[in-house]
Amino acid sequence: MSQTDIFAALKTGLTQAGSVQTPGETHGTLTGMLCMDNEAAPAAAVDDVTAPSLTSALDALREITLEGLFDPDLSFRPLLPDDETPLETRVAALARWCGGFLYGLSFFGDFNPARLSAEIREVVSDLTELSKAELSADQDDESAETDYAELVEYVRVGVQMIFLECQPKREGPETRETLH
Repeated sequence: MSQTDIFAALKTGLTQAGSVQTPGETHGTLTGMLCMDNEAAPAAAVDDVTAPSLTSALDALREITLEGLFDPDLSFRPLLPDDETPLETRVAALARWCGGFLYGLSFFGDFNPARLSAEIREVVSDLTELSKAELSADQDDESAETDYAELVEYVRVGVQMIFLECQPKREGPETRETLH
């Protein structure tokens, strides 16, 4: 299943369940939760919404996310709209993804940035700033696209770094059960 398919399925599930959360925000929240506890229940990533179709979509999203986070080749990717979506919408989605991620980190109440390395504290600070990102009207399309791609890559790698620091004693992918 491609990122685009997952995004569309989650968007449909969230809409049908009556959630106001976006797919990116939901994935960000789930990813932040998994950075703190890789056994976190995915349904907790969606506020006060329960629907069987959404629950199964979230379970699948959890597995895909963990596979990416555990992957030694760093294959994790934030769930964002595809490149055919207008840049302004993608930037807003990235900002909401980052906001959801930060919420997910603090979801269990035991996230303490002071316990993190200086490098990871800087990444968390950068993600906090990115959660406020907006498209600047004075950028040309090509440089804005390049900047967006660089930000997505920074988020991708930064989240991997946070996961590795917060989950140092995790099970490797060869010992995890995976759902198919």
